[in-house]
Amino acid sequence: MVSVLSTKSLLRNVTASCLEHGGLLAAQEHRLRDTLTVLCYHRVLPRHLKMQYFDPQLVVTPEMFDLHCATLARYYDVEPLDRALAAWLAGEAPDRPRAAITFDDGYRDNEAYAAPILARHELKATFYIVSGFVGSSDRPWYDRAGTALMRLGRDAQAEVGKAKFLSPLERQNWLDALEREAGSAEPTADDLMMDQAALRRLAAAGHEIGSHTVTHPLLDQLGEQERRDEIRRSRIELEAVTSASLSGFSYPNGNFDAGVKGLVSQAGYHYAVSADPGVNRRAGADTLALKRWFISEDRLADIRGLPSRALFRMEICGLSQRLFRRGRIS
Repeated sequence: MVSVLSTKSLLRNVTASCLEHGGLLAAQEHRLRDTLTVLCYHRVLPRHLKMQYFDPQLVVTPEMFDLHCATLARYYDVEPLDRALAAWLAGEAPDRPRAAITFDDGYRDNEAYAAPILARHELKATFYIVSGFVGSSDRPWYDRAGTALMRLGRDAQAEVGKAKFLSPLERQNWLDALEREAGSAEPTADDLMMDQAALRRLAAAGHEIGSHTVTHPLLDQLGEQERRDEIRRSRIELEAVTSASLSGFSYPNGNFDAGVKGLVSQAGYHYAVSADPGVNRRAGADTLALKRWFISEDRLADIRGLPSRALFRMEICGLSQRLFRRGRIS
């Protein structure tokens, strides 16, 4: 398995390098000027903290994020998604492809590590916030489960993934039993969500604040009234914090169906982002299910484990998906 993975990694690195030096990445980016590219991040943490988190594929290091921002600033026109989407739908075609940087959940590290890097490169981003955890010592179910499973020495990433297929009641019972077995553990400050003051600072700096529900449930598993409450209440709570109207919504885990989309529209959101990979094209574009590239550090590092500009460019222009087929990542 190691040799297979190493061979695939080497092939990806060589391909990206050849495409960049041969001008093919630039040619592909030129063809994307009439599209909308949306990137999906979750957390930005130093490597030692990344490896303490139960799902490190959701984390990029500051060094990796800095390279991504430098690359985007050089090759793309970057705006918060609400502004980028409005310009795109209006038919504006910039000289460079249009992109938006988005973050799901609202962890403290978004302000502590990501925001200064964004400022250094003069970029603005969009942050989708789980309103019920703002300024709270409580955490989403998957983080609580991940902590307990790691304390028990079990495969936290795999078991949390399986738990997503349980019903909400089954998942809560599973979590309660798991935490009883693992014993109590106070979360570290690094694993908590931003408070109201942090959200106001981000908004004042020109970043967009969007909604990611109240408690991060899998919306397609809920009844209609619960869905409606999660979607509407999160907007009300976040607008009270930021004193600004919210345009955007992000489906937790990328789970939604036609009914969920309808409720998002009824709640007054102008757009929503999904977990489906790809570039958004005007023909057939669904503004309530915009595609995003899920950014995973391990796939975007060179064979030495260092951030790779060529791999990142190949990923977000769509050539990586075309050459090395990947499905949806939630």
